[in-house]
Order: sequence, then structure tokens, then C-alpha cells
Amino acid sequence: MSVLSPLERIRFHLAGERRAIARAPLAFTIVASVALVCASLAFHARRESNALRAELAAYKEKLSGASADEAKAALDALEKEVSALEARLKPRRLAAHQRQVIAERARPPAGTQYALAVVHEGGCWDCPQYAADFSETFRSIPGWLVSNRVAMGLPERPPHGLLAILVGDPAHLSAQESTLLRALQAAAVEFDIAPAPSGTDKGPELLFAATPPQ
Repeated sequence: MSVLSPLERIRFHLAGERRAIARAPLAFTIVASVALVCASLAFHARRESNALRAELAAYKEKLSGASADEAKAALDALEKEVSALEARLKPRRLAAHQRQVIAERARPPAGTQYALAVVHEGGCWDCPQYAADFSETFRSIPGWLVSNRVAMGLPERPPHGLLAILVGDPAHLSAQESTLLRALQAAAVEFDIAPAPSGTDKGPELLFAATPPQ
């Protein structure tokens, strides 16, 4: 038996309330209450954004004393918001073809070992799996030694809030840093380059941060 995601449950409730409006306009008070619950669920699914909080307040105002037709229009608008939210909340993953490109382009020279630290921000909802995708990919390549850790609080966030490659000196990349950057570029992985906080002689770090709020 499949388990519905929070957004799928919201869609299910919206469909049910639309049918309820068509059958029993006088039950609008109940309909409006459930619509507000759906809006609240959507708000909790995107805690980082203040925009949905304002939208939820607007729904409350619109539904106060509204007619059945107005309630249906409000539900239609909320369903569109859920669709947009669903697109924004799609977890970041490393696709199969990207894994293959990285595996082909990131091979160290024979007899060489490269170290790589994979770090993800604690509290980031999709970072653990996204970071694991990279860890698994590099561990599958002979010559890469991969370590993992979680960072609670980032002193400096990647400019684009996605992935940062921390290197010893961005102006003078080592052989393994150059190999890493070229492989990720070939795989069309978006990233920023930044110096490691205190420099590093143990190899580059992949830092996965939360996507900035919309």
C-alpha cells in the first residue's frame, strides 16, 4: 500500500472539498475549515518562506463569509499554490547520467589516491540524500577516499545556496581539485568555489547547503 506524501494528501483534500461544495453549498463552513487546514499544511511544508504565511492570512480573509462559488475559487487558487510548492520542494538528486559522467571524468592517475570530504548542513531537508548521491558516486571510483560529516551552522553560506567546493586556494588548484571541478562541470552540476576556512592539505570538500527560501 503506497503512502501519500504531505502534498499528495493536500491534493486529495482539495479534490474532496471541491466535490463537497458542488453537493452541499450550505456546508461551506466545514469546507472553509478544511481549506484552511490544507493551507496550514502547505505553510509547514515550506517553513523557510514568509510568503506563504501572508497567503494563508489572505485565504482566511477571503473565506470569511464567502459564498460556495467564492470558496471554490479560493480552493482552485490554493491548488495552484500547492502545485508550485511541489515543484519547489522536489528534492535535489544526482541523476544516473551525471553519476556516469563523474565516474568517467574523475578517475585519479594510476596509483594515486585522492581524499574528498562530503559535508552537509544539519537541518537541511534534502541535503543528506543529495550528499549521499555524491559519496556513493566517488566511492565507486578507484582511488577516491571519501569521508562524511554534518555541519551544524555554516559560518559562510554558498552564494547560490546549493553546493560549494572548498579548496585550499581557488587561484591555484591542486591536481585533485582540478579533476573534481572538471568532472562536476562535465556532469552539469551547479556549484560555487570557495576557499576552505583555514586552508586544506587533505583534499577538497563538497559542502551541501539548504536551498535559500523563495
